[in-house]
Amino acid sequence: MKHKIAAIMLSVIMVLLIGVQLMDFTVFSLSAPTEPLLNPADWDIIGQRVGELMWSYRVVDVLIQVTLLLAAVIGASAMFRSMRKEEN
Repeated sequence: MKHKIAAIMLSVIMVLLIGVQLMDFTVFSLSAPTEPLLNPADWDIIGQRVGELMWSYRVVDVLIQVTLLLAAVIGASAMFRSMRKEEN
């Protein structure tokens, strides 16, 4: 039970960190767009902007690094657990 509470708390903290960093209130002052939202000719520009957005916010970069580190730790601990079971 205590692990579920810790997991929920960490999830809430990560969502809040990302939400606060990505929140843009200028959208509320704009009206609905009059042209199509996705023009196929602009896909390269959209890809560049998404990459720029994703890597310009430090929170997203750190979140990806933490996720990879957590996956490595979980994998290493799983290997050690299987070694201990074989020794007994």
